[in-house]
Amino acid sequence: MTTDAHVAAGEHPSLPTLDVDDLLRVLDDGGVGRAVVGPVGRWLAVDNEDGNRTLAGWCAAHPDRLAHWATVNPWYGSRACDELRRALAAGARGLKLAPSVQGFGLLSPLLEPVLDVAEEHGRPVYVVTGVPVASEPLQLTELALRRPGLTFVMGRSGRTDFSLDLLPALTGAPNLVAETAYNGASLIAALVTALGAGRVLFSSDAPFNDVALELERVDRAGLSGDDRAAVLGGAAATLLGVAA
Repeated sequence: MTTDAHVAAGEHPSLPTLDVDDLLRVLDDGGVGRAVVGPVGRWLAVDNEDGNRTLAGWCAAHPDRLAHWATVNPWYGSRACDELRRALAAGARGLKLAPSVQGFGLLSPLLEPVLDVAEEHGRPVYVVTGVPVASEPLQLTELALRRPGLTFVMGRSGRTDFSLDLLPALTGAPNLVAETAYNGASLIAALVTALGAGRVLFSSDAPFNDVALELERVDRAGLSGDDRAAVLGGAAATLLGVAA
Protein backbone atom coordinates (compact mmCIF):
# COMPACT_ATOMS: atom_id res chain seq x y z
CA MET A 1 0.00 0.00 0.00
CA THR A 2 1.41 3.37 -1.03
CA THR A 3 2.12 5.90 1.72
CA ASP A 4 2.24 9.60 0.88
CA ALA A 5 4.59 11.26 3.38
CA HIS A 6 3.19 14.77 2.92
CA VAL A 7 -0.17 16.05 1.78
CA ALA A 8 -1.47 19.49 2.73
CA ALA A 9 -4.57 20.62 4.58
CA GLY A 10 -5.69 23.97 5.92
CA GLU A 11 -6.86 27.42 4.87
CA HIS A 12 -4.47 28.70 2.21
CA PRO A 13 -4.97 31.40 -0.45
CA SER A 14 -4.00 29.07 -3.32
CA LEU A 15 -5.43 25.87 -1.92
CA PRO A 16 -9.04 24.72 -1.90
CA THR A 17 -10.01 24.15 1.71
CA LEU A 18 -10.49 20.40 2.01
CA ASP A 19 -12.40 18.60 4.71
CA VAL A 20 -11.37 15.08 5.57
CA ASP A 21 -13.77 13.47 3.11
CA ASP A 22 -12.42 15.63 0.29
CA LEU A 23 -8.88 14.65 1.23
CA LEU A 24 -9.70 10.94 1.23
CA ARG A 25 -11.27 11.29 -2.23
CA VAL A 26 -8.06 12.92 -3.49
CA LEU A 27 -6.06 10.00 -2.12
CA ASP A 28 -8.47 7.42 -3.54
CA ASP A 29 -8.46 9.04 -6.97
CA GLY A 30 -4.65 9.04 -6.98
CA GLY A 31 -4.25 5.49 -5.74
CA VAL A 32 -2.71 6.27 -2.35
CA GLY A 33 -3.61 4.09 0.62
CA ARG A 34 -2.19 6.15 3.48
CA ALA A 35 -1.02 9.73 3.89
CA VAL A 36 0.65 11.96 6.44
CA VAL A 37 -1.10 15.34 6.50
CA GLY A 38 0.84 18.56 7.06
CA PRO A 39 -0.86 21.82 8.08
CA VAL A 40 -0.66 24.86 5.81
CA GLY A 41 -1.97 28.40 5.85
CA ARG A 42 -3.48 29.69 9.09
CA TRP A 43 -2.82 26.40 10.88
CA LEU A 44 0.87 26.61 9.98
CA ALA A 45 1.45 30.30 10.63
CA VAL A 46 -0.50 31.18 13.77
CA ASP A 47 -3.31 28.83 14.82
CA ASN A 48 -1.10 25.84 15.47
CA GLU A 49 -3.12 24.16 18.19
CA ASP A 50 -6.34 24.44 16.19
CA GLY A 51 -4.68 22.78 13.20
CA ASN A 52 -2.94 20.10 15.23
CA ARG A 53 -6.14 19.14 17.03
CA THR A 54 -8.20 19.16 13.83
CA LEU A 55 -5.77 16.91 12.00
CA ALA A 56 -5.51 14.62 15.02
CA GLY A 57 -9.29 14.29 14.90
CA TRP A 58 -9.16 13.31 11.23
CA CYS A 59 -6.53 10.69 12.02
CA ALA A 60 -8.54 9.30 14.94
CA ALA A 61 -11.54 8.91 12.65
CA HIS A 62 -9.47 7.25 9.89
CA PRO A 63 -6.49 5.58 11.60
CA ASP A 64 -5.95 3.18 8.71
CA ARG A 65 -5.66 6.02 6.20
CA LEU A 66 -4.25 9.12 7.89
CA ALA A 67 -1.46 10.28 10.18
CA HIS A 68 -0.26 13.85 10.61
CA TRP A 69 2.63 16.23 11.09
CA ALA A 70 2.22 18.69 13.95
CA THR A 71 3.48 22.23 13.73
CA VAL A 72 4.33 25.01 16.15
CA ASN A 73 5.67 28.47 15.52
CA PRO A 74 8.86 28.85 17.57
CA TRP A 75 8.08 32.54 18.15
CA TYR A 76 5.54 31.33 20.73
CA GLY A 77 8.44 30.21 22.96
CA SER A 78 7.47 27.96 25.85
CA ARG A 79 3.89 27.80 24.55
CA ALA A 80 5.21 26.30 21.32
CA CYS A 81 7.19 23.69 23.22
CA ASP A 82 4.20 22.79 25.38
CA GLU A 83 1.94 22.44 22.34
CA LEU A 84 4.47 20.31 20.50
CA ARG A 85 4.84 17.99 23.50
CA ARG A 86 1.06 17.68 23.68
CA ALA A 87 0.67 17.00 19.94
CA LEU A 88 3.47 14.43 19.81
CA ALA A 89 2.15 12.65 22.89
CA ALA A 90 -1.28 12.59 21.20
CA GLY A 91 0.12 10.79 18.15
CA ALA A 92 1.62 13.33 15.72
CA ARG A 93 4.37 11.65 13.69
CA GLY A 94 6.77 14.56 13.60
CA LEU A 95 7.25 18.32 13.47
CA LYS A 96 6.64 20.39 10.33
CA LEU A 97 8.37 23.76 9.97
CA ALA A 98 8.10 26.39 7.22
CA PRO A 99 10.57 29.16 8.07
CA SER A 100 9.37 31.62 5.41
CA VAL A 101 5.76 31.32 6.60
CA GLN A 102 6.48 31.19 10.30
CA GLY A 103 8.92 34.08 10.22
CA PHE A 104 12.36 32.81 11.21
CA GLY A 105 15.64 31.80 9.63
CA LEU A 106 16.44 28.11 9.51
CA LEU A 107 19.68 28.60 11.46
CA SER A 108 18.17 30.91 14.06
CA PRO A 109 18.71 30.05 17.75
CA LEU A 110 14.97 30.66 18.09
CA LEU A 111 14.43 27.19 16.67
CA GLU A 112 16.49 25.27 19.20
CA PRO A 113 13.85 24.74 21.95
CA VAL A 114 11.31 23.13 19.62
CA LEU A 115 14.01 20.99 18.05
CA ASP A 116 14.94 19.85 21.55
CA VAL A 117 11.34 18.70 22.05
CA ALA A 118 11.30 16.80 18.76
CA GLU A 119 14.56 15.10 19.69
CA GLU A 120 13.28 14.22 23.17
CA HIS A 121 10.38 12.38 21.52
CA GLY A 122 12.52 10.78 18.80
CA ARG A 123 10.47 12.39 16.04
CA PRO A 124 11.62 13.64 12.61
CA VAL A 125 11.37 17.24 11.41
CA TYR A 126 9.91 18.12 7.99
CA VAL A 127 11.27 21.47 6.72
CA VAL A 128 9.88 23.33 3.71
CA THR A 129 12.93 24.47 1.76
CA GLY A 130 13.53 26.65 -1.29
CA VAL A 131 13.02 30.18 -0.01
CA PRO A 132 16.04 32.53 -0.20
CA VAL A 133 17.55 33.55 3.14
CA ALA A 134 14.89 31.84 5.24
CA SER A 135 15.19 28.18 4.21
CA GLU A 136 17.79 26.99 1.73
CA PRO A 137 18.80 23.33 1.27
CA LEU A 138 22.42 23.86 2.31
CA GLN A 139 21.21 25.68 5.41
CA LEU A 140 19.26 22.55 6.31
CA THR A 141 22.45 20.54 5.80
CA GLU A 142 24.22 22.78 8.29
CA LEU A 143 21.35 22.42 10.75
CA ALA A 144 21.39 18.63 10.35
CA LEU A 145 25.13 18.55 11.06
CA ARG A 146 24.57 20.63 14.19
CA ARG A 147 21.72 18.36 15.31
CA PRO A 148 22.86 14.77 14.58
CA GLY A 149 20.24 13.35 16.94
CA LEU A 150 17.41 14.46 14.66
CA THR A 151 16.28 13.32 11.22
CA PHE A 152 15.22 16.07 8.83
CA VAL A 153 13.09 15.72 5.70
CA MET A 154 13.99 18.21 2.97
CA GLY A 155 10.50 19.32 1.99
CA ARG A 156 9.90 20.63 -1.53
CA SER A 157 13.47 19.76 -2.53
CA GLY A 158 14.63 23.37 -2.54
CA ARG A 159 12.11 24.35 -5.24
CA THR A 160 12.27 26.51 -7.08
CA ASP A 161 15.33 28.64 -6.55
CA PHE A 162 17.65 26.03 -5.03
CA SER A 163 16.90 22.79 -6.85
CA LEU A 164 20.51 22.51 -8.03
CA ASP A 165 21.62 22.41 -4.40
CA LEU A 166 19.45 19.38 -3.67
CA LEU A 167 21.92 16.52 -4.18
CA PRO A 168 24.94 18.31 -2.65
CA ALA A 169 22.81 19.26 0.35
CA LEU A 170 21.29 15.83 0.91
CA THR A 171 24.60 14.01 0.62
CA GLY A 172 26.20 16.45 3.06
CA ALA A 173 24.61 14.97 6.21
CA PRO A 174 23.53 11.39 6.94
CA ASN A 175 20.43 12.47 8.87
CA LEU A 176 18.75 14.13 5.88
CA VAL A 177 15.89 12.47 3.99
CA ALA A 178 14.59 13.39 0.52
CA GLU A 179 11.03 13.47 -0.73
CA THR A 180 9.97 12.77 -4.30
CA ALA A 181 7.50 15.67 -4.80
CA TYR A 182 8.52 18.22 -7.44
CA ASN A 183 11.25 15.91 -8.81
CA GLY A 184 11.32 14.24 -12.20
CA ALA A 185 11.91 10.53 -12.70
CA SER A 186 15.63 10.86 -13.45
CA LEU A 187 16.23 12.88 -10.29
CA ILE A 188 14.25 10.40 -8.18
CA ALA A 189 16.50 7.64 -9.53
CA ALA A 190 19.56 9.75 -8.74
CA LEU A 191 18.33 10.34 -5.18
CA VAL A 192 17.91 6.61 -4.60
CA THR A 193 21.37 5.92 -6.02
CA ALA A 194 23.02 8.62 -3.92
CA LEU A 195 21.16 8.12 -0.63
CA GLY A 196 19.66 4.66 -0.72
CA ALA A 197 15.92 4.06 -0.96
CA GLY A 198 15.57 4.18 2.81
CA ARG A 199 16.27 7.91 2.71
CA VAL A 200 13.73 8.75 -0.02
CA LEU A 201 10.04 9.23 0.79
CA PHE A 202 7.22 9.28 -1.72
CA SER A 203 5.37 12.56 -1.30
CA SER A 204 2.85 14.30 -3.52
CA ASP A 205 2.25 17.56 -1.62
CA ALA A 206 -1.35 17.21 -2.84
CA PRO A 207 -3.54 19.09 -3.48
CA PHE A 208 -0.83 21.54 -4.61
CA ASN A 209 0.33 18.68 -6.85
CA ASP A 210 -1.48 15.86 -8.60
CA VAL A 211 -1.08 12.53 -6.78
CA ALA A 212 -1.28 10.37 -9.89
CA LEU A 213 1.37 12.47 -11.66
CA GLU A 214 3.73 12.18 -8.70
CA LEU A 215 3.24 8.39 -8.62
CA GLU A 216 3.90 8.20 -12.35
CA ARG A 217 7.24 9.96 -11.83
CA VAL A 218 8.25 7.26 -9.35
CA ASP A 219 7.10 4.55 -11.77
CA ARG A 220 9.22 6.08 -14.54
CA ALA A 221 12.31 6.20 -12.33
CA GLY A 222 12.94 2.53 -13.11
CA LEU A 223 13.62 1.50 -9.51
CA SER A 224 14.14 -2.11 -8.53
CA GLY A 225 11.27 -3.83 -6.77
CA ASP A 226 12.82 -3.47 -3.31
CA ASP A 227 13.78 0.17 -3.86
CA ARG A 228 10.35 1.03 -5.22
CA ALA A 229 8.69 -0.63 -2.23
CA ALA A 230 10.92 1.35 0.14
CA VAL A 231 10.21 4.70 -1.53
CA LEU A 232 6.45 4.07 -1.72
CA GLY A 233 6.03 2.95 1.87
CA GLY A 234 8.90 1.20 3.58
CA ALA A 235 10.89 4.35 4.32
CA ALA A 236 7.79 6.04 5.75
CA ALA A 237 7.12 3.03 7.93
CA THR A 238 10.60 3.25 9.40
CA LEU A 239 10.77 7.04 9.80
CA LEU A 240 7.19 7.86 10.71
CA GLY A 241 5.79 4.62 12.09
CA VAL A 242 3.17 4.51 9.35
CA ALA A 243 2.48 0.88 8.42
CA ALA A 244 3.67 -0.05 4.94
